[in-house]
Amino acid sequence: GLGSALGSPPRRAWPMALSCRDMASRAGSLGHGLLLVAVLAALSWESLSPAFAVGKRILVTGAGGRTGRLVVEKLVATGRYDVRALVTSEKSKASLLKKVPMLPEKSVFVGNVQQPDTLTKAFAGLVALICVTSAVPKLKILSLFPFLFGKLFGKKIKLRFGWKGSKPEQVDWEGQRNQFDAAKVAKAKKIVVVGTMTGTQKDSFLNSIGEGAGDQIVMWKRKAEVYLIDLCKSSNIEYTIVHAGGLSDAPSGQAPLAVGVDDTLREVKPVRRIPRADVAEVCVQALDCEVAANRSFDVGSTDAGAPLLAGGLQKLLEGLGGANCDYSINPPP
Repeated sequence: GLGSALGSPPRRAWPMALSCRDMASRAGSLGHGLLLVAVLAALSWESLSPAFAVGKRILVTGAGGRTGRLVVEKLVATGRYDVRALVTSEKSKASLLKKVPMLPEKSVFVGNVQQPDTLTKAFAGLVALICVTSAVPKLKILSLFPFLFGKLFGKKIKLRFGWKGSKPEQVDWEGQRNQFDAAKVAKAKKIVVVGTMTGTQKDSFLNSIGEGAGDQIVMWKRKAEVYLIDLCKSSNIEYTIVHAGGLSDAPSGQAPLAVGVDDTLREVKPVRRIPRADVAEVCVQALDCEVAANRSFDVGSTDAGAPLLAGGLQKLLEGLGGANCDYSINPPP
């Protein structure tokens, strides 16, 4: 685990202050007493400053998205970290600052994961990276008409999708690779990545999204994950790869969660969506969860699961008995 690298919550100075004031009241020298009081005042003032301003630096990329924003919110709420966020535009930056008012403006950076030179400032001095970037599909409205027509007459006609911005090869492969390389240069100790399930399934519907036979988004994500694992093996970096199931916008800490490997959770019925907020909570807890180190696993919601509460990730992962996702199944090119 990261242990002391990530740090623990700052201790409050009040017990020490009370003890020293008591000593000062017994001091025979007025000068010594005044000196002690001055020192204690400084200590007490320091203890009141925001903890995240002096904590270890964590960078969240993809922070302008719905899941990324929740990761930022949860990190800031812990008060343990110096939280940084990377977004793709000034508009996205303004939106994030509005939704997370405790996040300082200077901690939000605008960059393009396809352009490594735009990442340098955001990555400087980080201890851990939480990567939540992804290509985002966009429905082609005109494809709705033949789709609905097909529904009426019992014909199977697919909806068609494009992408909001760049395609998966550029975002999920090249962009993630650039981030992992930047984290290594910055001497990061931990990288947490949010991916998706269906990686073992070559005919995954998600791979079919895009032009022609599809732009293979899951395959490109899987290729980036293999790159990350190899990178971590050759350096002093821990990784945690989280393959989320279908997402919902429900609150965290309520849905019953379960973990698995190699898409076995998809065989459990009924299939339920996992709240984005729970995926964000998994990411935050993974930072200092010993059993999450160098792990790749699936997470979803099943009737047999249990809500993820504070510190609950360790117990959840212990149920896997050390199993990891097997990338020799449907290996990327």
